[in-house]
Amino acid sequence: MDTRLRDLLHEIATEMPLDVEGSAPRTLRRARGRRVLTAGAGVAILVALVFVSASALRLGNETSPTPVVPGPNQARAFEGLWPETDADALAATQEAVDGGHMPLRTTPDGTATLLATNLLGWDPDEVTWRPTGGTGPASANAPVLLEISDRSFVESVPPITVELRQLGATGPNGIWSVVGVSTPLIELDDLVALSPEGPATMPGALVVSGHVTDLFDGAPAVEAHVFDGPSLVPSLGSARRELRDARFDLRVSVEATPDGEATLLVTVPDATGASLGAELLPVDTPVGEAGSSGPNLTDLPPDVAATAQRIYDAAKARDFQALAELIDPNTFVFNFDDGSDPTDAWRADRSALDGMVEVLRLRAAAPLKIKGYGTLYIWPYLKDSDFDTLTDGERSDLVSLGFSDRDIRLMIEGGYGYQGPRLAIDATGLWRSYTTMGE
Repeated sequence: MDTRLRDLLHEIATEMPLDVEGSAPRTLRRARGRRVLTAGAGVAILVALVFVSASALRLGNETSPTPVVPGPNQARAFEGLWPETDADALAATQEAVDGGHMPLRTTPDGTATLLATNLLGWDPDEVTWRPTGGTGPASANAPVLLEISDRSFVESVPPITVELRQLGATGPNGIWSVVGVSTPLIELDDLVALSPEGPATMPGALVVSGHVTDLFDGAPAVEAHVFDGPSLVPSLGSARRELRDARFDLRVSVEATPDGEATLLVTVPDATGASLGAELLPVDTPVGEAGSSGPNLTDLPPDVAATAQRIYDAAKARDFQALAELIDPNTFVFNFDDGSDPTDAWRADRSALDGMVEVLRLRAAAPLKIKGYGTLYIWPYLKDSDFDTLTDGERSDLVSLGFSDRDIRLMIEGGYGYQGPRLAIDATGLWRSYTTMGE
């Protein structure tokens, strides 16, 4: 590598102070409005990322982990969809309630209000509810149906129906669980679970098809999230479609869970991320160790985490339309091509997406602030590693990216450090660049 260029980049890196953002709670809300930069900004960012030539190294396919097996196709052992998804979690919550905590969980309307605020993104001061199909349970363990609405929505947005049941203890101290959520705004035509296919980066998938009804005009998008617990994070898989017409088809690549069961949320979010309508359904997943994969969102601002999750899910599902929707061709840099839309190239060579998935499974490097271009979060952290003193963990992560011992030796002996794929997102959540290798 040219010594003068390396010295210049070193001076830039040392002169630019690192802007370490606070550890804000991670969410999957839609990233806020992005600023549009000129295509020339990509050149400076490309230099700042230190994309180094490494034609001798390749992202290998020497090993292919065995895919996890499909989930069970049988009646669910636990009926609850939110916030508890198994009997152990239900028992833990009941113990907390018996200890005088979480009083809202002891009433159907309290639990429904928590769903509206914690899962659907509504303002708690704007939530209203009313019973439907009766005023309360006719007998122990009978379901209760409530309609919830957000007063801040326009009148044409229909209410969402929530079905709740006491799945454990009954009576005044028994907690209520959500067993179903539906909206007249969404009609699902099909929900197909696909068997695991290909490498372990794509263990299983769901295809969600349907349409948005004409009850509300102006729904911007449809999202699908697979999760297992009280929050959408950590995500087991997600997908998003901008609505150009009423129909939608979403392909969601799904991570494994220990019991092969999870919850699917299909939602129509508004511009702030609040759900105008929602469907909550049980789905099967592959069976495997929980948390064994997924993007590393440690210490990221919410907008950066949201974009990283969407890139990861779209790349893993080979969803090129979703990837295209995340790219601004005026500012995106792919393999030194400043201002480009590489989705057609990715369709022709899907292997480029494998590196995208794998680097996002590692943590990001420390945020880098560049004058005039904001703060960048760059994957993987290995770009800042000292290859003269590699730790066992760093070597293991390099192997996870497909590098052999020989490849690692070349990086050490060449003195250039990390020579693999890398990806950058700025602090606003805008995806700025991706490179597979240097040339």
